[in-house]
Amino acid sequence: MPIAEQIIDETPDIDVSRRQDLAAFLRARRDATRPQDVGLAAERGRHVPGLRREEVAELAQISTTWYTWMEQGREITVSPEVLVQVGRALNLTPRQVEYMGILARPAADRRFDIAPDIPEALRALVQSHQLAPAYVATPRLDLLVWNDFVADAFDYEFTADALSRNVLWRMFFDPTRRHVYVDWERAAAAAVANFRHVYASYRKDPLFAELLEQLMSSNDFARLWSRWDVLSPADMPAFLVRHRTRGICELRPVQATLDMAPGCFIAVFNCKQIS
Repeated sequence: MPIAEQIIDETPDIDVSRRQDLAAFLRARRDATRPQDVGLAAERGRHVPGLRREEVAELAQISTTWYTWMEQGREITVSPEVLVQVGRALNLTPRQVEYMGILARPAADRRFDIAPDIPEALRALVQSHQLAPAYVATPRLDLLVWNDFVADAFDYEFTADALSRNVLWRMFFDPTRRHVYVDWERAAAAAVANFRHVYASYRKDPLFAELLEQLMSSNDFARLWSRWDVLSPADMPAFLVRHRTRGICELRPVQATLDMAPGCFIAVFNCKQIS
């Protein structure tokens, strides 16, 4: 018996928008997965850009009907085991499977404080790191504390409003960012994919909704958002920036959540001077 048919149960109250996001994510990943990517023979005259639903179901060892219901956002209960099987069928990363799990399970949407109280010890720690960027930020990437490297490379000011201190907003609405990032497209795509991963846990937070609405007015953001790429903070790639005095530097981030500032995280970068 396929795995999915073994776990039909009373459906918990999962937000409709979560199911819709899971459905859209599955469709996007199925369209992006070629048969040869998962060990299937490429056929001539295929009428779909990626895999067929029945192919995903067979690879995941679930029924086509059950997988179709997942893609339609039906009110069904999906076990973690099924998500892992579907993830393997679609050649997903562990973080993408984790993202599906966030959307598939009933969970209280989180909230965050846009202006939390940052302890002086944490401020001093950030400022003491001067060889590379370091900052503390909210989950939606509003910078709260940063060091001189960040100020010099990215032109942030402590007196600026929240949007002007938001990494994503500056990425798409500050023209200077296309010069600061050597490969702006790659950096922007990674930032959007990371934002999608975090947004899954903050869907009902009005501050996230407000930022997303503003970002969607950017054609570039809307284009990247429609790709349904997902990156967790742990998977963020290195990127190149142009520093005013140090030239081109490769920055590789390391992030950690903070108990002393709930909902926030600290990011510290390794910096390698390229030229």
